[in-house]
Amino acid sequence: MLVGFIKHTFDLPLSFFESRYVGDIVSRIQENQKIQRFLTGEALSICLDLMTVFIYVGLMFWYSWQMALLVLLIVPPFFLLALFSTSILRRLSREIFTAGAEENSYLIQSLTGIHSVRSMAIEQTVRWHWEELLNKLIKKGFRAQVVANRLQIISATIETLITTGLLWYGASLVIQNQLTIGQLVAFNMLLGNVIHPFQRLSVLWNQLQEVMIPAERINDVLEAEPEEDLFASPRQALRKFCGRIRFENVTFRYHGESETNVLENLSFEIEPEQTVAVVGRSGSGKTTLSKLILGLYPPTEGKILIDDHDVTSISLKSLRSQIGVVDQDTFLFGGTIRQNLSIAHPEASLEEIIEAATLAGANEFIQKLPMGYETQIGEGGGMLSGGQRQRLAIARALLGNPRFLIFDEATSNLDAESERIIQNNLNTILKRRTSLIIAHRLSTVRNADLILVLDRGILTESGTHDELISKKGHYYYLNQQQLAQAG
Repeated sequence: MLVGFIKHTFDLPLSFFESRYVGDIVSRIQENQKIQRFLTGEALSICLDLMTVFIYVGLMFWYSWQMALLVLLIVPPFFLLALFSTSILRRLSREIFTAGAEENSYLIQSLTGIHSVRSMAIEQTVRWHWEELLNKLIKKGFRAQVVANRLQIISATIETLITTGLLWYGASLVIQNQLTIGQLVAFNMLLGNVIHPFQRLSVLWNQLQEVMIPAERINDVLEAEPEEDLFASPRQALRKFCGRIRFENVTFRYHGESETNVLENLSFEIEPEQTVAVVGRSGSGKTTLSKLILGLYPPTEGKILIDDHDVTSISLKSLRSQIGVVDQDTFLFGGTIRQNLSIAHPEASLEEIIEAATLAGANEFIQKLPMGYETQIGEGGGMLSGGQRQRLAIARALLGNPRFLIFDEATSNLDAESERIIQNNLNTILKRRTSLIIAHRLSTVRNADLILVLDRGILTESGTHDELISKKGHYYYLNQQQLAQAG
């Protein structure tokens, strides 16, 4: 159950994760275990108990059909109690789950952003806020426990009244010689075996209400459409990516109800083995453009053709496996340097890993580490500097010799020496492959075969560096602005 849930979660589109907190998703994963315990624990035992009830009730009718009918009167009170408590328990369970998800999300955020917390000296503020959320969760859990205890008291009271009533009625039957004392004792022993399953059923019903809310939340994830339906409508695999990309009147916005387009009516073509740069102010849609090429989002309008195939009709896994990506925000996994570099290509030899690291300017600092490529780098690469993490990300993208490279501000976190190494190796890196370079500093894209200039999601200009400078348009203005800042 848990494995299936995780598998489905990893198949969901990126938009699903961007609209939810990590802690909320983690809470739903944890609730899987709660549902499993419920199904394999009490739920299983109560089924066996109810099967034996039929045998005991049959024996009761054999001893005394009048008293057996009275025993069956215990069913309506327990049923009414469960019916009455359903809405209350479900509401309380929903409140507990929501409060728990909030507390979990905030704790994960706080630990993930511990560097920011420390640098701003807000440990106490963050801890106090978390304690408030925890206190809220505890209070709601206490309220739910009080309600559950009261329901158990009512259930026990019903059992006591019924047992007392049956003993009184059984004694009267003994006095009238309609029942022997031995039969009454045997009947009373059977009574406990009949009442206890119904009492446990009432408790089980309360637990079911607690489980129903996590089940609803889990179902919310399971009902979400996967990025690709591999069974109902499998897509065509992209066998060998040549590197030809064409945008035809592409418009995109992240939310369908949004009135603002992030990209608007883009049309351009990238030829195989061509180096294309995308420049523009922050927020002009440069990174979004790369996400559309990767198929992380479908275009709102228009078409994106990958080697003359619509991106919505090809297998995204086969496409992405042939693209090397270096994002602005470098993410590394906990483990060794070698494990991080070869995570997408576990079959890569150490020689291939070293070759990729050398091109990325990372081999030199790796060799100076005590364990070299087997050095542990901590969660998120926390034991490395920002520039070192960036160089590892570049090396990881180069390993496997991808046909298409996306550099999204790939050298933004590098020091001057590291950037010089990358620039010196750039011709080798880009040789015989198509590349898309997203850059803020125009000095890094002067030699690109084609430069696309975006402004507020609109393609305002395109051409080589010299052509755009001679036009004295938006690119010329950005170039002059950066030259003035440098001066």
